[in-house]
Amino acid sequence: MSQWGKLDRVNLPGTATVAQNASNVVFSQSQLANVAIGYALVVANVEYVIANVANATMVTLDVEYAGTSAAAQGGLAIQQSPKNYRTYGFHANTKAIGAQYGANTINARNIYGVDINEAMSAQNKAKGITHTGWVHYQTWTTTLGAVRNRAEVLVAMSKNFNRSNVDFNIGLDANDDAVLADLSLYFTQTPQLNGRAANAQFTAVSYSVAANSTLGTQNSGAVLSYKWQKSPNAIVWTDVIDLPYAGNAQFSGNTTANLYISNVYATITTVNIYIRAIVTANAAANLISDPIQIYVGQSQ
Repeated sequence: MSQWGKLDRVNLPGTATVAQNASNVVFSQSQLANVAIGYALVVANVEYVIANVANATMVTLDVEYAGTSAAAQGGLAIQQSPKNYRTYGFHANTKAIGAQYGANTINARNIYGVDINEAMSAQNKAKGITHTGWVHYQTWTTTLGAVRNRAEVLVAMSKNFNRSNVDFNIGLDANDDAVLADLSLYFTQTPQLNGRAANAQFTAVSYSVAANSTLGTQNSGAVLSYKWQKSPNAIVWTDVIDLPYAGNAQFSGNTTANLYISNVYATITTVNIYIRAIVTANAAANLISDPIQIYVGQSQ
């Protein structure tokens, strides 16, 4: 496993001295057991490739450090991502003719270490990411606006892959959560009309939604955040704001599980709009409900 690495993420003990626009990082203690050329050093939740290991307490980054200078930077980590298949711009400082990658750029080989909790996430499964180990993942949008996903297991690992480093520690590998969620979010109640008959005439209305999250097979206990969006056509969406709209239509509760709308008949653009709920949590992909239309006289 010298080429691939056995761990996705390893928290480093101690701190480091880092300086903006400099490429050397000096550790407060020996890191020889943890660092290697080609690994990614995570500083302030940004990955930098290690171009050289000068000694037990100093490494040289492949690019200059772009963050804020600090004499005792904590929260350091190593990602043993596959060497030479970089998503972090390896060899960005090389002077060789034909060098392909720039500083901290992402190339076509987006490779992620997938642990058992990530493999069990419903949002990751929807992208085709279903197995533990080193996985190549790409996503793109077609000219027709459809989102496509491609996932390929390059090196399969056991269910215990990286477990000692991520076991029920939400957000430990936070820098990849935008792509690879740790939690799985799901609706226990999709947006529904409260306390009204389907064909009832009303001047005020409320909608509610409920969700939960799991880490692997366990309830995560994560704090969930809600927001609501509105659209005239269920295609273009904007966030609902707790303010009167045209014709004095009033929305409230836009960042809660319950959305209230008053003066529904004040404007035709309120009667016919679509709404949807978005649920978010730390270390999770967004959960988006199907749209529901505020259309009186039709079933909600």
